[in-house]
Amino acid sequence: MIGRLSGKIIELTPPSLILDIHGVGYQVYMPTSSFKELVAGQEITLFTKYIIKEEEAFIYGFIAKEDKGTFEQLISVPGIGPKSALTLLSNFKPQEIARAIEEENISLLASVPKIGQKLASKIVLELKGKLEFTKEASTFSQAVSALVGLGLTRVEAINRLRQLPDSQNLSVEEMIKLALRNKPAQ
Repeated sequence: MIGRLSGKIIELTPPSLILDIHGVGYQVYMPTSSFKELVAGQEITLFTKYIIKEEEAFIYGFIAKEDKGTFEQLISVPGIGPKSALTLLSNFKPQEIARAIEEENISLLASVPKIGQKLASKIVLELKGKLEFTKEASTFSQAVSALVGLGLTRVEAINRLRQLPDSQNLSVEEMIKLALRNKPAQ
């Protein structure tokens, strides 16, 4: 199977790109959130998952191994296909997904298009305790909860925190202060 591809991006058409590898163009589907980091002509290495479905074959690519691992865990849940898993990864980082699963935050998962309450519940049931999450996710989750407690909606809190530069090196308190100062981008 194809586990990794390295080549030059020749076309960006979210949710896919064309990766030129020695004259062969591979169409690779990715989370839309990854496209903000990419430009045509860029050399890149992607961690990939190759899936054959009926008479078609698809390659799904990820900049980080963690994203690929979360994708593989998500598609192992009955009812979650590659498109739904990509949609989740387009809206949330792997740490955020793992934290939502561990905290049984079904409403957060269900806020993603095409993932309803029933499917979100199934994700939590199948994956709770199976995904690892990092200190960053814990800090992020704590900051989201605090901002919600201060009157922001969960979506507003997440959007404001995502706009913070280098939030991995900030304490929960610093993240909250900065998020409250910043207006969300339109």
